[in-house]
Amino acid sequence: MSPTRLSTPPPREIKTNPDKHWAPSSPAFPGTMKSNSAIAGPEHALVPPSPGATGFDTSSHGKDQAAARKLRANTGAGVKRNRHAKSNSFRFLDLPGEIRNLIYDHTRSNPKQALLVHRPRLASLRARTRQDRSRPLASEIEGHEHDKELELVKYHRTMYPNDKVGSLARDSNRPFFGLTQVCQSIRQEFRPIYLRRQEIGMDLTEIVKYLQTFYADARERLDNLEAPGTRKHDLPFTGNLTIAVGDRANATERAADGVDVYPMLDLWANSYKIEAGFGRYLRNHYVPESDGEAKDLYRLFGRRVLPNRMCSTMNGRWRSILRSRSLAAILVHRQHTRPTTPMTMPGGGLPQVTYPPLAGNGAYIHIVFKKAFAEPWMTAFESAVPTNWLDDHGFYLMEYYDVKVGIEQ
Repeated sequence: MSPTRLSTPPPREIKTNPDKHWAPSSPAFPGTMKSNSAIAGPEHALVPPSPGATGFDTSSHGKDQAAARKLRANTGAGVKRNRHAKSNSFRFLDLPGEIRNLIYDHTRSNPKQALLVHRPRLASLRARTRQDRSRPLASEIEGHEHDKELELVKYHRTMYPNDKVGSLARDSNRPFFGLTQVCQSIRQEFRPIYLRRQEIGMDLTEIVKYLQTFYADARERLDNLEAPGTRKHDLPFTGNLTIAVGDRANATERAADGVDVYPMLDLWANSYKIEAGFGRYLRNHYVPESDGEAKDLYRLFGRRVLPNRMCSTMNGRWRSILRSRSLAAILVHRQHTRPTTPMTMPGGGLPQVTYPPLAGNGAYIHIVFKKAFAEPWMTAFESAVPTNWLDDHGFYLMEYYDVKVGIEQ
């Protein structure tokens, strides 16, 4: 069943005031109220004289009137003056929902990738490591130069207020991010659109941390999700993720447990619209058509990269496995971890470490099923895979990775 698209934010009701001469303004901040009413009347109109009483001396009354007019002319007493109404601040939420959505749609006019880089500045006894960690990124150098120019502009405006100095434009890899920081209402409206259109690049080892931070309640909502055949809607999460794979495996990727990418695939398969893919960090002379590792990782989405760099249709059986949440983990081992248990060779030789033969370069993807969804042949953490099972689920003709299947321990 296809998910229902999020509805357009309804326009706010504008209540009319029956009083034609005065209407209260909306408060600029919670707990405060501004009044911008203006009293209508002719400019410099004089207060009309009181009606004459019986036996009133008109001659003396005329002198008093002249003296009063002279006094009012000098002091301004009794003169109605136009009061300039204070301009109200523009309230974005007062716009109809359709117009707000048009503004949100404008934010995708110039998309840029935001690359998440984790560079902890920790002390180290190794001089080279300490130097590498203290070396700033190119974006940091550009930011420092921009800050210096900004300080010069502020100083010039202070010393020479009459000079017209233009503002300094600064490019951002997170354009329109400020809309998520204005207020809770605008954040709830704009954040799903922002996450769907703002491409986020991150390292393979940072997937779980990113999901825990920006999709904090995803795990709880996934656990309460109905089965695919009975659910009416998928989770309303959106996103645009690019998972970067380094040329060399780092310490985390070389660990015995590998890197678990199932949390990302679980959220991707059961959400409204999350786009995701794998790629490399930019480098010269990169040929994506020959990158077997990145193409094999796309099989985890149930798709195969074609020679024209387009993706095939999604494998139905693999899609059913992801949608039914039958898996416990999907472990990516970019570098094979060899066993360290010694074995005695025949003939009474000394204990030696033996390495089982592996196809390819030793890298493999380990698909781990939950016990409740295990097939009869899945009896161990690394089970013998029946013939054609991998082909039927889209893992055929792999170029870089081997594929292992088993059940959780």
